Amino acid sequence: MPLSGILPVNKPVGMRSTECVQKLRRAIGRGTKTGHGGTLDSTASGLLIVLVGQATRLSDFIMSMPKRYEAEVTFGTRTSTDDASGEAVESAPWKHVTDEMIDSALCGFMGWRMQSPPSVSAVHIDGERAHVLAREGRGVLPEPKPVCFSKIARTSDISEDGRVSFSILCRKGTYVRSFARDLGTRLGSAAHLSSLVRSRSGPFSIDAAKGAEELFAMTGDELARELTPIPSLEGPCASYLADGQAFAALSCGRSVRLGGLTRLSFGAEPRPGSPVAVKSERIFSICRAVQKDGGLELLPGVNIILSGGLE
Repeated sequence: MPLSGILPVNKPVGMRSTECVQKLRRAIGRGTKTGHGGTLDSTASGLLIVLVGQATRLSDFIMSMPKRYEAEVTFGTRTSTDDASGEAVESAPWKHVTDEMIDSALCGFMGWRMQSPPSVSAVHIDGERAHVLAREGRGVLPEPKPVCFSKIARTSDISEDGRVSFSILCRKGTYVRSFARDLGTRLGSAAHLSSLVRSRSGPFSIDAAKGAEELFAMTGDELARELTPIPSLEGPCASYLADGQAFAALSCGRSVRLGGLTRLSFGAEPRPGSPVAVKSERIFSICRAVQKDGGLELLPGVNIILSGGLE
């Protein structure tokens, strides 16, 4: 079968995520489709999930997984990009900021809230990327978007030069740069993100990821052996066994009753709207649970035929 799987990569600072994916595509073979499970800014390092072959169809699912970041925020200066790559646009006193004040302020960021993306970001404004408009000198004011912080923990005391570190667990669409900017404002100062490392994405950890340069030096066959199989993605959600009847229904795009399936793992309990994995040796499906006739049905969103075709 064509090459398919997931490749965790430790991306260095200074490299664009698209550049990393393109270099790996050339090594794997131009005829094999590649994608990603969520980009990292070039100023950030850490875990980049590269998707190969049929795994590219799981991009939205992987992007929706929780992400963990190790971030450093520097008080005293706000920048045009909200991180260290931009120009200073505001300076403000910060010596009054204490560890206790920071810890108290973090409570206001937790859970679902509205967040304004950085003016230099990939969000669209009237059909164009915000960073393109900003670099052309046009006024940019991205609309606030709902984001979710599941955990923010201060992991260092504030230093003599105004630096403090955090461990952050958040969901899709959250800008840690915006968190740094907003934290500075909330504490009566200014701040920007001075470094960022993505350490985890769903079930994937940076500890199991090889460096980008090491992977670039590998042959296509060597990279193929580095791929994580698609069915490993069952971990982040509840998963069920697809018998012959379920396989026939899912492969034709029809829903299956949850009550008729055998539970394989006990991740998050299925509820309306939540993702559910259904798998066998022949199929891996990411389904959406929907309420129907007093029970749950699973509607296939992505079907990946693993072996045996549709016969």
